[in-house]
Amino acid sequence: MTSANYNDLMSLDELRHYVLTNREDLAAFQVYIDRSKASGRMISIDPKDAGWERFSTSDATSNL
Repeated sequence: MTSANYNDLMSLDELRHYVLTNREDLAAFQVYIDRSKASGRMISIDPKDAGWERFSTSDATSNL
């Protein structure tokens, strides 16, 4: 499967499942990261911020 197929044929959830079951496929992983960022699923934290652990997972999924 080429990276074009990752974009054209799989939903983000299907791609996630594929990446988790084919961990050696780095191209698929990169496509998953890029698509996750574009969809707003990925968040960034600042480990220097003492309150970063208070972030709720419900906050992260509220945009889905």
